[in-house]
Amino acid sequence: MTNLPSSYTTLRDHPVFICGHPKSGTSLVRAVFDSHPQLIVYPEETIFFRRYLPQAVGLDLQAQLALAERLLIHIFRWNSANPVPDQQGYPDRDYSAFSFKEIRLKMGEIVAETSSGSQFYRHPGDILSAAALAYGEAADNEHSSGQAWMKNKRWWVEKSPYNEYYADQIFEWWPEARCIHILRDPRDNYVSYSRKHPDWSPEYFAANWVRSTQAGKDNLARYGEERYHLLRYEDLVNDPENRLYALAEFLDIDWDASLTAPTRAGEQWSGNSMFANQFERISAAPVARWREKLSQTDAAVIELMTQPLLTGYGYPLVAITQSSLANRADTKHPADTKHPLNTFHPLAARLRVFTWPIRRRIFRTRK
Repeated sequence: MTNLPSSYTTLRDHPVFICGHPKSGTSLVRAVFDSHPQLIVYPEETIFFRRYLPQAVGLDLQAQLALAERLLIHIFRWNSANPVPDQQGYPDRDYSAFSFKEIRLKMGEIVAETSSGSQFYRHPGDILSAAALAYGEAADNEHSSGQAWMKNKRWWVEKSPYNEYYADQIFEWWPEARCIHILRDPRDNYVSYSRKHPDWSPEYFAANWVRSTQAGKDNLARYGEERYHLLRYEDLVNDPENRLYALAEFLDIDWDASLTAPTRAGEQWSGNSMFANQFERISAAPVARWREKLSQTDAAVIELMTQPLLTGYGYPLVAITQSSLANRADTKHPADTKHPLNTFHPLAARLRVFTWPIRRRIFRTRK
């Protein structure tokens, strides 16, 4: 067992970043960690590397803190009874139990801390560390006893999709960090994601999924299993107990029953389904939903574009191996009429894949 962090400066250096493509299960992983007594789990995505960091470049410390008020800790103004403007899209979120002012002041105090001659702040990433720790202190029942609340804490956890693209920066700034990358069958991932983003074609999604998944694969090879953990969503929901034990072992934290009862900010988690399903427990119900929701041609396009990674991670090819069914009129799916090239024939899927680079350039030019 590693030594327990005993100060802000020590805990600062022990982040866990949850990585993966949007709608792949990143929210579920965050939720299973949320109430674990050895973790501080930030309750919302910070999009730190893609949104905060580009704007923080060149700013002095006070300006970075002011930016953090707008882009990192602003969520603690959210109130479901009286939503604020930047709460758009999240009307159900409510952090009124936390004091925004208290967290803002604590974040500033933490950043200014000096421990054993070492300054807490070293780089912009430490603003994120401070925001997480300030929230952790506000959320902990023992926060009134100085730094006693930290005695059992091992890690702070942040979840934002696409964190995988910033692994080099993560491990440069926090050498002791851990990353957990959740991976999902791209066909199911697309069905879920397209509910929120109907403008995303299967081709566009598949190219994005490949990039995200390849980044995770490369990170695992570069940083090793001790620091980068890749987990299939399907394995987690089909065998939650064993997979959660593996996650606890990866982080060197104790097994706790809270891992099987997902929460957000300590309250029962309502889930993050795009199909209006109320979350009750970790369930395999969303697995293979694509077989009912996705046309065979769209599924074939995704399979063709993701095939090396798809099969490499144990997902079977289905649509492109069913050519014997492709020309049967009774197998046509209503969704197959959506795309101008979609005639529900294997050649249609291959033509879409072949022409995708050209169509993508045209799309970008028009946009």
